[in-house]
Amino acid sequence: MNSVKKRLAFLYFEEIHHIPHFIGIASELSGNQDFKIDILTYELKHEVLFYFLDLLEAKNISVIQLEKPFVRKIIDYITGRKKPSSVFFYKAYKKILLSYDALVFTEKNHKYLFKARKKAQKPFLIFTGHGPLYLKNLEKLGILAKNTEIIGYPKFDLINFNYKKTLFKDDKPVVIYNPHFNKLTSSWYKHGLEVLEYFYQSKEFNLIFAPHIYLFNRKGFLKPAAIPKKYFEAKNIYIDLGSVSSSDMSYALAADIYLGDVSSQVFEFVVRPRPCVFINSHRTAWQDDLNYRFWQMGLVIDGVGQLHEALQTDTETLTAFKEKQSAFLEENFLIDTKETASQKGATAIKSYLEGASSMAVNFN
Repeated sequence: MNSVKKRLAFLYFEEIHHIPHFIGIASELSGNQDFKIDILTYELKHEVLFYFLDLLEAKNISVIQLEKPFVRKIIDYITGRKKPSSVFFYKAYKKILLSYDALVFTEKNHKYLFKARKKAQKPFLIFTGHGPLYLKNLEKLGILAKNTEIIGYPKFDLINFNYKKTLFKDDKPVVIYNPHFNKLTSSWYKHGLEVLEYFYQSKEFNLIFAPHIYLFNRKGFLKPAAIPKKYFEAKNIYIDLGSVSSSDMSYALAADIYLGDVSSQVFEFVVRPRPCVFINSHRTAWQDDLNYRFWQMGLVIDGVGQLHEALQTDTETLTAFKEKQSAFLEENFLIDTKETASQKGATAIKSYLEGASSMAVNFN
């Protein structure tokens, strides 16, 4: 590459769970003298972002907080909104964004950037997708970019898999309840409070309630007040609606049993195969639906009335599920012992910027 540094901006206008999917790649690229790496984000303390930057000792990255107009600050203060959507920043800071050689992003509103770029070649747009089946779904829809690299799962590069967070004073089995935010598929809206009540009454289990971060942190969804105070005060229930621990696999590694619905976090849980239970709140005919194929990794129940029995997984059943979990893990995650996913991602971006015309980096 020539002596002029290429300017790359990693766009972070989402919630904290997006950070582990791009920060490792940004860190790897920041060590390359051919690049100037910025993270463009909204105004906030950003404890989680700086935590990961410190963890990775990524000292050559500039975090640039884009200021909201005064009127927008007033609106967000009144509505209690932490930040505008990414589209707001794309439109408000179009000139700055288009000045970069490449923009790297994790969410799907990039059509505004593509439109703003018009017929210009730059900035190159690099999408870091993540999640099982993601590549196959894009292929099926006919929208998979020609320049695609499967690099693995950069979030795993940040995790100490030997660490187990201690949250309870006793040694009862720990269940993590991880409902999704999507109203059409989540178990929370129909069964969530029943689940919390079951564990509130339970003398057998401890519960970590760590829902998808959007459920209680995104416009149009819920507020913490929707959860009765008694559940926050229960000794055997630990509630986290959106801290760094809800995004760094702390709870997935601390739990003995997974309870959820359609969240892809179950794939992070089965890195160490363990019992899984899925609540089919919408009576979905899931058996032949590829979108629900991970439900084969555990027991599927229709309601809380079946929960107690489902949590008592016998050895034979558990062994069968563990075999499926191991198979799903091998199928859905590229694990390379010689090179990390973040390193692969950095290499893919570098190679692309040396000659390609468009690219999507897919994590799965």
